[in-house]
Amino acid sequence: MSIHRFQNENGFVLPLTIMLSVILLAFVIHSVLLLNSDRQFFQQTNTRYQLQQIRESVLVDIENQMKEKKLANQGTFVYHKGTVTYTVNDNGSQLSLTLTISVDHSQEVDRIIYSKESGKPLSWLERIDP
Repeated sequence: MSIHRFQNENGFVLPLTIMLSVILLAFVIHSVLLLNSDRQFFQQTNTRYQLQQIRESVLVDIENQMKEKKLANQGTFVYHKGTVTYTVNDNGSQLSLTLTISVDHSQEVDRIIYSKESGKPLSWLERIDP
């Protein structure tokens, strides 16, 4: 009589195992996607920070060269984390500086217009298209 008792299984364990496996798999996939998103955010933030640091460094170097009257029409500044290539256009009473800032695989173009008389910036545009 005990033999007939186990013959009428309605398949309770297999569907429960499959459902729990699907839920666990969905949780793992969600966690991997969150990790990937966080990694991309960190890389973008780090690149922006490095670009900003190089931008601030090159502005100091350019102002020093302008004070010493040693600023060439074009040139390159090389820093530890990246490089800056610049071009100077003389527009009479103003100097138009185009800076191309490169860090790893990222690049930004800035344009600054300086007054020749005061040596101070009149206009400053960041992240412009070349």
